[in-house]
Amino acid sequence: MRGAALLLALAAMPVSAQARPPQALACAVIAAPEGLDAQLADSMLTLDAERSKPALDTLHALVDRCAADQFLGDKEREAYFSYVLGRMARDGLDGRLKGEGIPSDLIDKALDIGPGNANNPATQVTQGDLRRVATALTEDGRDPAKVTPVGWGLITAWIAATAQMFDALRVLD
Repeated sequence: MRGAALLLALAAMPVSAQARPPQALACAVIAAPEGLDAQLADSMLTLDAERSKPALDTLHALVDRCAADQFLGDKEREAYFSYVLGRMARDGLDGRLKGEGIPSDLIDKALDIGPGNANNPATQVTQGDLRRVATALTEDGRDPAKVTPVGWGLITAWIAATAQMFDALRVLD
C-alpha cells in the first residue's frame, strides 16, 4: 500500500509548466519552403497586407499543421504563429543587415534581447530603441549617421520581429 499512496501523492502534486522543446518550436521553420523567410522579412519591412498575404497564408498552413501535431489550443496556436513569423523574419533580415554593415547581434545586445536577456515586451519600436542602437553602433566604431534609410528600416524591422518572437514565447512557455 505504501507504493500506491506514494503514487497518489505524486499525482496530486502541482506540476510546473515546462518550456516547449526547441524541436517543437522549430516545426514550422523546418517545414517551410525555401525563401519563405525572405518573404516574411519583406512583410515586416513593407507592412503591406495585400503583398504579404501569400507568405502569411503559407505560414498559417505550416503553423496549423504543427499546432495540430502539438495539440495547441487557439491561444497557443496564435502565439506560435507570432513566434514563427518573428523568428523567420529575423532569419530573412539577418543577411540584409550584414549587407548594410550592421551586425544583428549588436542590435540584440543594445536592446538586451535574446536568450538569457530581459526581452522586454514591445508593442512598437521607439526613438529610445533607435538611440540605443545608434549608441551601440558608435561604441562599435560605426558612424550611425552613415546608416542608410534602408539600414534603419532593417533595424526597425529586426526590433519588431524580435519583440514579436519573444512576446509569443512568453505565451508558449
